[in-house]
Amino acid sequence: MSMLYLWHPSVSADGTVVDFILTRGDSDQVGGGSERFVGALIGALDIGAEPLKWGIKPYRCNYYSEYWDEEGWDSKWDFVWRVTIHFRVQVAIKPLKLGYLGMDEIDDYSPEVESYKFEPFSCLAVGVFDSENKAKETARRVIGDKDLTAARKEVPAPDPVVQVVRVNNGEFHLRAALGSGDEKFFRGGYPELVLSFLQASGAAIHAPA
Repeated sequence: MSMLYLWHPSVSADGTVVDFILTRGDSDQVGGGSERFVGALIGALDIGAEPLKWGIKPYRCNYYSEYWDEEGWDSKWDFVWRVTIHFRVQVAIKPLKLGYLGMDEIDDYSPEVESYKFEPFSCLAVGVFDSENKAKETARRVIGDKDLTAARKEVPAPDPVVQVVRVNNGEFHLRAALGSGDEKFFRGGYPELVLSFLQASGAAIHAPA
C-alpha cells in the first residue's frame, strides 16, 4: 500500500490552477503543505513549473470512503484532503491510470499536520457525472432546491460552495462544500439528503471499488 493516493486532478480554464484530492494509504501526515511535500505532488503529475501558492484543506467526504456501506458515520464520511496549487504559467497534467496515483515515501511535516483530527470537520459531498451540462445544472439546483435549503437552515449550515471540475475520461465532478460540524452534523439529515439528491440527479456518489 502507498502512503497516500492522489485522485482526479483537474486544471482550471485558464490553465494556472490544479485541483485534486488526496486520500490516506499507510500514512495520514497531511497538513498545510511543506515545500518538499508540494514539490513531490507536482512532480508526480509531471509538472515542471514552480508553484506560486497552494492550499490544502481537510474534509470528511463521501466519495472516497472505502467502507461507505457500513453503519458508522465516520466510514461513510472518511477523511480526504483537497489540494489547490496556483502557478504563474499555464500547466498541463496527464490523465492518471485508474483515476488515482499511489504516493510512496512522502509525508508532510508542516505544523498543522494533526489538525484535521479535531472537530469541527468540514464536509465535502461529491457526485460524478458524464455530462458537464448535467453537472452544472445539478450544481445550481443543489444551491437553490427548496428542500435542501430548508434542511441546511434547520442545521444550521451556510449556503454550499459548489464547483464543477472536469477530470479524466470525460467525467465531471460536482464538489459541494456543505459547511462543518461534529458527529451530530454528519449523522443528521442534511448531508445524506444532499447525497440522495445527487444520486437522484444521475450522479455516482462513491468511487468504484
